[in-house]
Amino acid sequence: MSLNSIGTDNARTPRLMLTRLWRRVREARRLPLLPSVLLLVVVIIPAVFAGQIAPHSPDQGDLNDRLLPPAWVGETIKYKTIVEKVNRENRMNEILLKDAERRVKIGDGTITGGGQNVQIGDQLEILSRKAGSTKYLLGTDKNGMDIFSRLIYGARLALVVSLLGIVVSGIIGSSLGIIAGYYGGILDAIIMRMVDVSLSISLVLIALVLAAVRGPSIENVLIVICLFLWSRYARLIRGETLQLKSQDFIARAQVSGASNLRIMYKHIFPNLANTIIVLATLQIGFVIILEASLSFLGAGVPRPNPAWGLMVADGRELLSNAWWVSLVPTVAIVLTVLSINLLGDWVRDWLDPKQRQI
Repeated sequence: MSLNSIGTDNARTPRLMLTRLWRRVREARRLPLLPSVLLLVVVIIPAVFAGQIAPHSPDQGDLNDRLLPPAWVGETIKYKTIVEKVNRENRMNEILLKDAERRVKIGDGTITGGGQNVQIGDQLEILSRKAGSTKYLLGTDKNGMDIFSRLIYGARLALVVSLLGIVVSGIIGSSLGIIAGYYGGILDAIIMRMVDVSLSISLVLIALVLAAVRGPSIENVLIVICLFLWSRYARLIRGETLQLKSQDFIARAQVSGASNLRIMYKHIFPNLANTIIVLATLQIGFVIILEASLSFLGAGVPRPNPAWGLMVADGRELLSNAWWVSLVPTVAIVLTVLSINLLGDWVRDWLDPKQRQI
């Protein structure tokens, strides 16, 4: 090798490194920044550092601070006319004389204009709801528990349940899908009929039956996810395995004397990794919604555990007076699932060579 060729190769090396670096930067720019930030802020960081971030206990509250609004909401004042007899058609705006005297005496109401004597026809000013405070950033629920702290610990619960369910069901479904696609025949028919049965059964119905038999628990949610989510993996992986099975490198591995187990583990599974990762990413949002739905119906996480579905259920009867009890966890669920789905689409495009070239 001449000195000129060595110098040329050395000159090309930095240029090649810069080219690869620029390619990586272009690929990173396609990452959806806003969904990534939302996912970090709403789920990952609170789930990992829940003990350090949460200002209060997630399962203990003070009844004196029940149904306090978020910190940015001011106090609500109602005005009622003092009457001798309340009219049914206008009972929301009127108050009896003796009730008005009692409220003024205990300091729960004041006469408009600053008077001390309660008379018929006066306007009584009543503090119907206290203002929010920085002590409870997102308010409190009907038991006086801090919604912000419960939201943080609920993120940990949602993340743990979704990851466990996705990993276990992914292992089961991927393994059965590879076996069905590789061996075929009667084994393939049996596994596919099991997939059809699994897809035809309602997840919520099975969860309700388990809750009636065993009581609501986190284990019920994991059982439902693992027993019925595997079929989605099995069907997709089986189709991919059928395509890989007809490739030349599989035939060469068989000719070289490799066992069926080695072919499935060393040759087929690595070529399915991208598909499994994309499917798992897209299923996380589904699992979070499923866990929240089961908890909302009373078949999932039991009280007083801080689950997002339970928080929504606790506030469904308070929407007119305490909207934040249901709205805050609902927004958290929507933002989390939306962010995960957008990231799943990006992972799918990033792992697909055809999409990366666009």
